[in-house]
Formats: sequence, C-alpha cells, structure tokens
Amino acid sequence: MSDPTTSWTKITEGETGQVILTVDFPATGRLQADFSELAARLTGGHAFWRTVVAPTPLTGVDSQEYIRPWLDEVKASGLTVRAVMGFCVGSVHAALLAERIAEWQDPAPEVVLFDPELVNTGTVYWQFAMVVESLSQVLNTEEAEDLREAGKLAFEEIQDPTELARALVERFRDAIAIACERTGLGEEFVEELVEMFGAFMAYLAIADQAEPLPLWAAATAVSSSSAENGLSRVRNEILRREGKYVAEELVFPGIVHADLLRNDDVAKAVDELLAK
Repeated sequence: MSDPTTSWTKITEGETGQVILTVDFPATGRLQADFSELAARLTGGHAFWRTVVAPTPLTGVDSQEYIRPWLDEVKASGLTVRAVMGFCVGSVHAALLAERIAEWQDPAPEVVLFDPELVNTGTVYWQFAMVVESLSQVLNTEEAEDLREAGKLAFEEIQDPTELARALVERFRDAIAIACERTGLGEEFVEELVEMFGAFMAYLAIADQAEPLPLWAAATAVSSSSAENGLSRVRNEILRREGKYVAEELVFPGIVHADLLRNDDVAKAVDELLAK
C-alpha cells in the first residue's frame, strides 16, 4: 500500500537501506502506465518513491526551487539513493535531482530515463489533449471537442511553452466550470480540477526552463518503439538533429510508450542495470 507524504508517495518501503526515486505526474484516468507498475516488477528490494507534484505558479519558480521539497525529504530520510528515474518530461526534473543528490552522496545515483523528452509547445498541447481525453466523466463529446479546438487554436498562435500553458489553463477553467454547472458539480470540484491541471502545466513549463542535456549525457535511456515519444521525438521534432543524447540507450522495438513502465522485459533490464 502506498504511503503519501508531502513530497513523495512511498510505493514500497524496501529492505536494503537504498531508495529508487521516480519523477512522473500520474493522474486519474491517464492511459500510460506509471511507476507503481514498474515497482511491482522489480526484484532488487529497494524502497521505491514517486514524486507528489504540488500546485505551483506558472511563473516565478525556477527549476532548482521546484525540486527543493523533493530533495529536502530525501536528504532527511538518511537513505542512500540507488537511482533516480524519470518518465517523459519527468526526465528533466529527474536529472536535476540526481545532480543535486550527487553533491552529498558518493557514488552518485544511477540515472534511468524512460522515453525522456524536452518541452516545446507541441509537448504542452499534446499533454493538454491527453488530459481532455481523460475527462469523459465531466465533459460530454461536444464539450471535449470544443476544448480541444480551443487548445489547438492557442497552440497555433503561441510560440512560448509557458505562455501556452497559461492560456490553456484559462481555457480549461472556462470549459470545466460550464461542464460542472451542467452536471451539478460544485465550485470546489472545479477548483480541484483546475489546480490539478495548473500543477501539470507548471510541471511542463518549469522543465522548459532547465538545461538537462549535459546531465542526460551520463544517463541510461529506456526507449519505446513510439516515434512520437521520447528520444525519437527529441531527435525528429524538437531539436531536429541526430546525435547521442545519453550514455546508453536501451531500445524495446515491440513496446509502445504507454506500456513502457508495465513491461516485464523492461523491468528485467532495469533490474540488471541496477545490479551492476
């Protein structure tokens, strides 16, 4: 049973005195597997923690300030960090965490990134569309389509990821307020949904401020077969250049992005990596 704290969800307690830290933004109704599914498949016996992402302003918070609550609790735990893992954009925050942990811990933690991605406006809009897709219990088909279209128009007009995130939060708020009024759900529920979505947009926008590539250079990437995700997308759509972005890339041709964290072969490869 997971144990929530202010900054981490402790998925397993472990028995080795070491912890695996994972950075992700799991949400109710999301289609992709999350780190709890990977944790259930690993055999190393380490504690396994996943980030709790707190509500954060879209501007005025830098990437180092953003990760500080996570760092403080890890340091206070006294546990040795065996590895820091990130999923998708979480790989940006994970690399920064690992860099800071290496300031007080030797050896530095292993860094393992699952379909790591940088942020651009396409990332922000795609994640927005995924959230809209997950809200079938609140939005009817017409409302969901109208919200997607409003987001698409903003995406076509705005070039800065943070500015796009801010615009999408406002469009999201307006649509959710109408839908909740129609279904009889109260203002408290509206604010809860908007706070969750705003936290997600800040998670993306703050990652855009960071420069993770020098840190990724020492990491291992675990890549799916999905061309629209991970390093494939970084190479072909974001930076538009080939090159070696990580120290080692483990590619799983038969596995799509959504299933990467729930696959037995992936878990076996991670176990072997951490056993070295």
